[in-house]
Amino acid sequence: MPSSTVPLTPSSASSPSATDQERGLLRLLVDAVTDPILYTHQEGHVLTANARARQLFFADESASEGHRRAVELNQRVFHTALQSSATGGASPVRRRDLALVDPVEGTDLLFELVCTPAQEPGSPPGYVCVLRNVTALGRATQALGESYRRLRASEQEARSERLRLDLILDSVADPIIVTDPSGGTVLMNDPAERLFYAPPDSGEATRRRAHTNDAHFSSFLSHLLTPGGPKRWRGELHLVEPATGTPLPMEATASQVLADNGEPTSIVTLLHDRTEALEKARLLEQVRSASSELEAKVHSATAELAEQNEKLRRQALQVEQASAAKSQFLANMSHEFRTPLNAILGYTSMLLQGVNGEMTPQQRRNLQRIDSNGRHLLQVINEILDITRIEAGRMPLNLTDFQLPELLQEVMAEMDPIIARTKLTVGSHVTPDVPELHGDRQKVKQIVLNLLSNALKFTHEGSVQLSAAYDFATSTVSISVKDTGIGIAPEHQEKVFEDFQQVDSSPTRVYGGTGLGLSICRRLAAMLGGRVTVQSAIGQGSTFTLHVPWRMRRS
Repeated sequence: MPSSTVPLTPSSASSPSATDQERGLLRLLVDAVTDPILYTHQEGHVLTANARARQLFFADESASEGHRRAVELNQRVFHTALQSSATGGASPVRRRDLALVDPVEGTDLLFELVCTPAQEPGSPPGYVCVLRNVTALGRATQALGESYRRLRASEQEARSERLRLDLILDSVADPIIVTDPSGGTVLMNDPAERLFYAPPDSGEATRRRAHTNDAHFSSFLSHLLTPGGPKRWRGELHLVEPATGTPLPMEATASQVLADNGEPTSIVTLLHDRTEALEKARLLEQVRSASSELEAKVHSATAELAEQNEKLRRQALQVEQASAAKSQFLANMSHEFRTPLNAILGYTSMLLQGVNGEMTPQQRRNLQRIDSNGRHLLQVINEILDITRIEAGRMPLNLTDFQLPELLQEVMAEMDPIIARTKLTVGSHVTPDVPELHGDRQKVKQIVLNLLSNALKFTHEGSVQLSAAYDFATSTVSISVKDTGIGIAPEHQEKVFEDFQQVDSSPTRVYGGTGLGLSICRRLAAMLGGRVTVQSAIGQGSTFTLHVPWRMRRS
């Protein structure tokens, strides 16, 4: 209460209207009441209070700090409630939720406040206030409210669950029926309703079929309705489509749902249409029959195929032996040809150098023709030897580190005499990012020489460009020979890589050669772990490219 609150003893200014004994008895009676009772001015100043009220609103000097704070809080709450509800003393004040604190226990208390206007003779108007402890009632009311809210939530959840269950059941294509332990229908989805119930406006035949379906279902369900019977039952139901009379062979599975005490609460039955399964079984039987016939035919064909394979194996062995003999023959003949040919070339070179004296111009031209044709023949022999070595797997690799720019300079230098006899613009370029290579330098040089020689042979005017670049993404070096020559048709671009194949293989062809050069190039590239590709168009020229890893190894 405010500091102006008067003591809880009669005011010294009032005149006694009863005996002191009566006043004492009245004080005893009021103090004996367990509800707090106060008499206050309209402003909230307490004139007198019973014992229970003094416990709540007053503290002596010996009280603890916590006790005094609780009392002060109670005083403020009471004063605020009285001031906010008072209407000038003409009407009672009533509050049902006055929250106070027990200064002794420190617990929360809830009171119902009722203040009735009153006035002592010679005193200003005031209130007689009675506080009834409704803490237990409030807690019970709160608990009841919580229970009610939980009940409402449970009901809402149950409705939601039922709605979800209905949605789930209706989304299932198979009929589902839920019955009580006596067999009465509790719930069924739409497919089940279409089986067992006919609309009122349906025909007599439809209603009769639906009724027959229901009778068959009841007979099936009786196995679970028998006391001591099984908890789960599976069987077949022969139903019909009520609207059309189409037979519906059903597989039925019924299970009891048991409570915690083991008593059945419901029976859930699932029906599955076996029409499709039976049709699949029929088709499967047909497939098995056809499979048996096919197996017999396959067995016969397998035996025949095995016989043919054996014939092919013998033929392949003969071809392999013939190929080996061919390779050996070519190698032997090449050696036999190369020895006298080298002698012819040697003597021709000596004669051209004037060892036996001066020659006439015609003699020199004849010797030069012999030398040129002899060297061409030597190249053919070397190519045949290379093919036979590669096919026999006897072509060795000599792996070393080498610089590509130097190799390409050597190639250009060796081709200078041929380039000088043409009117072509010939150049080479290596990008600075090409690293030092590790591989068979001689094989790379042989491939590039062959590609450049072909470009010069098939290009009459324009240019031939030799270039090299490095691809960091694949760690691959690409060496390209691009010309402006006659070009190759798309359908012939793979053919040129086959043995003894040329675009023009007729006896009257303009360009010479054995048709082994590009075949050898592709095989050598494969040995190095690379490949040779071509891009070409008739009349626009060709680009042959050797792709090899910057660190080569035998593939």
